[in-house]
Amino acid sequence: MSQTTHAAPRPPSPSKTPKRADPGPSRRLSSPAHAAARRQSLYGHDDRIVIDPGSRVWKVGFSGEPDARACFFAPDFADRTRASEVWDLDLSATAGARGIVAEARRLVQVRIQRRLRDTFHKHLLTDGKQRKVIVVENTFLPTYVKELITATLFDNLKCPSISFTPSSILALAASGRVTGLVVDVGWLETTITPVFCSRPLYTHARSSPVAGRTLFSRLRALLRRFGRYTAPPRGGTPSPATPPPLALLSDQLVERVLTEACFAEQTAPPPSSQTMDLEGSEPKLPIPDLEDDALLDILAARYASSQAEDWTLSIPSPRGTGACGRLVVPGWLRQRVVETLFGDGPDEEDSVPELILHTLERLPVDLRPDMISSILVTGGIAALPGFISRVRNQLLCCIPAEGIPLNFTDTLAEVASWRQRSKEPYAELYGLSKRLAIINDPAPLDGAASASGGTAPRWAPSLVAWVGGSLSGALKTSAPELVREDYDARVNESVARGEEYRAALERERDELGIAMAAVGLDIDELGPGMARGALAGKRKRGWVVGGIVPDWTTARVRAGV
Repeated sequence: MSQTTHAAPRPPSPSKTPKRADPGPSRRLSSPAHAAARRQSLYGHDDRIVIDPGSRVWKVGFSGEPDARACFFAPDFADRTRASEVWDLDLSATAGARGIVAEARRLVQVRIQRRLRDTFHKHLLTDGKQRKVIVVENTFLPTYVKELITATLFDNLKCPSISFTPSSILALAASGRVTGLVVDVGWLETTITPVFCSRPLYTHARSSPVAGRTLFSRLRALLRRFGRYTAPPRGGTPSPATPPPLALLSDQLVERVLTEACFAEQTAPPPSSQTMDLEGSEPKLPIPDLEDDALLDILAARYASSQAEDWTLSIPSPRGTGACGRLVVPGWLRQRVVETLFGDGPDEEDSVPELILHTLERLPVDLRPDMISSILVTGGIAALPGFISRVRNQLLCCIPAEGIPLNFTDTLAEVASWRQRSKEPYAELYGLSKRLAIINDPAPLDGAASASGGTAPRWAPSLVAWVGGSLSGALKTSAPELVREDYDARVNESVARGEEYRAALERERDELGIAMAAVGLDIDELGPGMARGALAGKRKRGWVVGGIVPDWTTARVRAGV
């Protein structure tokens, strides 16, 4: 039996072994370019979520992207409350709360939780535990809304950090500016915020309730009064044209008429021979101007000279099958309903151009030229055709550029002319009319005076702030972050202070031997010397858990800032 022996394999010759060059200390580390590319990948965990929460429309998406992933209506139109917005400027006026503040806060909290969960789980399909969030904050966003958004993101979705960044700064950043006057025409209010060197001048900001909701209500009232609805024919017999019923004018239908049919004329309508008396015309229904037929008739007579064509909208049958009905919108209504924002709105409120001019008058003299030459108009209403150009023309009409001609023969007449002009409104801004420019004007004026007009990128006015938030998240230049651990510590500290305050109340009640309410003593219960004695410096009317989310209205301004 033969045995086969196998020789052990010999190691390769040193001369044939491939040698690898030493990468050196710089090559052992990962490339910064490779790390940046991985960090900015499409589904990278470092991409922040940008949320622009509005009272009616939300825009959400990831940082570094040019467009939002989703834009959706925040209110649930199928809700029993039939609310047109998630929150209101007045908490007690929230739809469905019946004037009860606690119920209003609960409703707003439920609505915000639903929208934020839909944002992460339905629209973005991501896990909140691994995503930092940038919230685009409006100048006058209610503090309780910020607190509810923060509580939902930290307690429910477990986000690592939140950064509330002013929308005015982000809108200018998306336009390539750091200084300008941001005009935000939203749903609840119109906000004017001056920004100088990326610092919002909150003390000079102004707001007005003449905004999208006012325009929406006026459009619904005019449609109810002057629209013509033809129901689907029954049995082959055509139906007569009648005013549309109120049940037909839903929020979705009025929104469609506003966005698809309405536009802004470049000039104001001619004055009417009738007098518009708005005093005592407040309706009793929740829809303003719905039953004020006298006011609506005056508006119709004033706008009758319009040459716009009527617009017809097909309305499907409630059954879903069969012939469709028709809603005819008059041409003058399409063209002139936007006048609600230009002086034909509530008598006690300023129009959008007047609000801009009043803000410029309150600014320091050295800031007015920079602000008036860099006006940025944002918001959903600003997307209406011709709206921005109408704002520019209205501003030019309010601050004419013509000066008073010199009169060497009659000096007294010249002095009288100057005195008369000094009494005119906006006289301090007359010299700035040549500098007026809207940087996102779709049809800027020719000439060197408006050289900066229309120079901003062509973003949609409603998405400018979100695009700025996306850019801020990609460059890591957002506002200071609020980390979840710090938030939990602040909440625990606030709760502990509340418990100490409650214990102090109970001790003082036992020491003084009087019946004390849970929120402190009433004025009628104070005895002689009690306010300056044992209760001095200790008594407060109550305790509210707050101060957790940063608020510019209560923050102190540092010296030199």
